Amino acid sequence: MPSFAYRAYSESGQRQDGTIDAAGTSAAEQALWLKGLRVVRIAPARPKKTLPDYFPTLYQISKGDIILFTRQLATFVSAGVPMSRGLSTIAQEASPLFRRVILSVLDDLERGQNLSEALAKHPRVFSTLYVDLVRVAELTGNLDATLKDLAGYLRRDLNTLRRVRAAMIYPAVILVLATGVVIILVFFALPAFVRIFAEFRVELPLSTRILIAIVNFTQRWGLALGAAVASLAVAVGLALRTERGIIAKDTLLLKLPVFGPIVLSAILNRFARMLSMVLKAGVPLGQTFDAVSAGTGNRVFQRKLATMKDQMTGGDGFAGPLARTRLFPPMMTQMVRVGEETGTLDTYLEQAADFYEEELEYRIRAMTSLIEPIMTVGVGIVVGFIAVSLISAMYGLIGALK
Repeated sequence: MPSFAYRAYSESGQRQDGTIDAAGTSAAEQALWLKGLRVVRIAPARPKKTLPDYFPTLYQISKGDIILFTRQLATFVSAGVPMSRGLSTIAQEASPLFRRVILSVLDDLERGQNLSEALAKHPRVFSTLYVDLVRVAELTGNLDATLKDLAGYLRRDLNTLRRVRAAMIYPAVILVLATGVVIILVFFALPAFVRIFAEFRVELPLSTRILIAIVNFTQRWGLALGAAVASLAVAVGLALRTERGIIAKDTLLLKLPVFGPIVLSAILNRFARMLSMVLKAGVPLGQTFDAVSAGTGNRVFQRKLATMKDQMTGGDGFAGPLARTRLFPPMMTQMVRVGEETGTLDTYLEQAADFYEEELEYRIRAMTSLIEPIMTVGVGIVVGFIAVSLISAMYGLIGALK
């Protein structure tokens, strides 16, 4: 039952602020009137924020847990195990946070609600697409097969995300290590050498003078540079919370020289896989197209797909509207066109998803093989410049001592 926040006055003129549970605004006003209160303001109460609202990453159930839950539930349904018994068994092996969600779903089932209705109460855990697929599967009596397909899709999607993250780990680690080495050499080793060179009045080579000038500039303006970088980071973070900032970021990701094709392959893979699963399950496309569009994870694609939703669901087909967005490659639109003509669109979309999954793996390997030598050469140049600057100055010091 919804809650309403109110401000009212008693017969003695004393103001009272509070909340009341009622079926609607009129029912809330009537209940307050029966208590002898004169209502001056009433509105739906804002839900109280809980710890997950302030720290969502600390209270987030992993995709791996959701995949395992889906696979286990599909096994129990296929084996004819009662839903309540299956959920109780799954809850015993789940993490404490996920166990509370499963037990809440079980409690709703015991009260007579459907599984989809119970899952819909936990949007942080189960997406709109997940709930819609389960709802249609309940109506068609094909819940076990749908859950298996859903678990397979979630597993593939998670593997894709892991591959993209793993491809970025190596250059990130190399960059951090190189930065640490440079900081140690420049800010700890170099000052000691500079004092020695000044004491013996050694004439420093050009590379050493350049290095010392860079260090002096950094030490003098370090705080200002740090403040500027921090301000820029905050400004970028705030901009990425706006619609324009998100669109600019997603557009930039698609246009990056090496990383852009990887992002595009991942988006096409997810879109084709989700759409194939929706069509295969018999879910009305008008009901789930927004969820499929949101599943791309890219605002540029979401806006273009939103403009073609009415065309696709209104009888214009898929291939034409997809081509008009100018976001999908000719191969994708051609496979969709053939699938429409043969009445096997879900099969062709699944084949397209498999192709772009392989394409994604190839591009990730190509990016890794390209980044490794670039990072190695870049780190070698920086560290080599520092080493040559110090060694050449040491030769000058030795000559001065003679």
